[in-house]
Amino acid sequence: MKQKNLIYIFADQWRASALGYANEDPVITPNMDSFCRESVYCSHTFSTFPLCSPHRASLLTGKYPLSAGFFTNCKTGLHMRLQDEEIGIAQVLKAAGYQTGYIGKWHLDEPELNHSSFPCSGAENWDAFTPPGIRRHGFDFWYSYGAWDKHLHPHYWQDSPEKINIDQWSPEHETDVAIDYLTRAGINNPAPFALFISWNPPHSPYDQVPEKYLKLYEGNIPLRANVCWENLQHHTEEKIDWTKEELIQATKEYYAAISGLDEQFGRLIQYLKEIGRYEDTIIILSSDHGDMMGSHGLMGKHVWYEESIRIPYIIHYPGCQPRVCKTCMGSQDMMPTMLGMLNLPTPDTVEGVDCHSIILNGQDDEEKMSFLCACPGREVYLQEFQNAGKDPKDYGWRGVRTQNYTYVVDAGYHVDFYCQRYLYDHKKDPWQTSPLDLELLENKEIAANLEDKISIWLERQKDTFVLYPEMKRR
Repeated sequence: MKQKNLIYIFADQWRASALGYANEDPVITPNMDSFCRESVYCSHTFSTFPLCSPHRASLLTGKYPLSAGFFTNCKTGLHMRLQDEEIGIAQVLKAAGYQTGYIGKWHLDEPELNHSSFPCSGAENWDAFTPPGIRRHGFDFWYSYGAWDKHLHPHYWQDSPEKINIDQWSPEHETDVAIDYLTRAGINNPAPFALFISWNPPHSPYDQVPEKYLKLYEGNIPLRANVCWENLQHHTEEKIDWTKEELIQATKEYYAAISGLDEQFGRLIQYLKEIGRYEDTIIILSSDHGDMMGSHGLMGKHVWYEESIRIPYIIHYPGCQPRVCKTCMGSQDMMPTMLGMLNLPTPDTVEGVDCHSIILNGQDDEEKMSFLCACPGREVYLQEFQNAGKDPKDYGWRGVRTQNYTYVVDAGYHVDFYCQRYLYDHKKDPWQTSPLDLELLENKEIAANLEDKISIWLERQKDTFVLYPEMKRR
């Protein structure tokens, strides 16, 4: 029996609600909507650690982010990267005879500026050229970069440090490269292919989107019901203070970028159909985490709200029976699920759950839950912890998402913060504006049960985060 192909497409900072099919945000995505209608739409998929590098490490290894060594992003001044001994999905696929390819943002390698003030590749800031070999973890075809957010003027590296500068919107250019790869891999080579495409938009800066997509959002647009623009507490990398008008404009640009992704996604699907590979290819459309865009007075990600943690996950496979899957899945579940769909073995190092039988059989697992985490990662926080002789991995927050509830234990981002707890009922409070009163017996029992689950998970992961009693100072 011929092996199925695999294409995994994921955008950066794209929340699950920003999809027309989700019927939440006013986003125009006709191609993705059509794909959702003929696929399995997974409505309860979450970024275990809603930040780029931690999610990507988990996605590729099937391990929880902290187990894979990631408590923040790969960045200058921090010696963090996906270690050589980690077993990634492309290594498993390559051993099974697959052609493997990676296009777009990688963000799993250590910035070159950590080792050289003038790297020969020209890499700046958090960016890095990842040379051929083990640091690519099984991907043979390579057209990628480390971390760089200039969407209209991107650059890439292949197999030499020579930087490839492009004057074209990055998702459009990467789709061109992907179509060329599929032409060679899908038509001219009998071996199955596995291609990962990582689009950078709609990640900030939001204004780097072609005008033709922005024109789709002229006039007034509604903001989410939980947007609080008067008190935007978190800033993006580019901006701290936001006015209401600026937030509305940024939201338009965010949606416009997603509409642009929709057009590129449509091109890929149409080409697969033209070359006769659509019906023998598993296609997954997803992202690495979401974006608050003003909800709860926040920008960016790294928090436990739905806008940050809930991500698209739509899967189409040969003989697909379209439906909505409500089983909770996290970042670490994606690698074993993909291997299960391809009938390939799962490495012993994997910590996630293979959910392919749930997807194929249509029987949701209502008891399955997704554990969540985050740690202090900004440079100013890391310096504070270093000065205090504390480990940032012991702080931040830990939580769990079930089909009905989110429960979070928050130890804060500073060494002297308090431990606080939050419980949200998603049926009664879909906007998460009213955490449940934990003094009420019914809520206290729910919280205690979920905290027990988190405690077991922490112990199993050897996570040193401590579930201190409420309001106890560190």
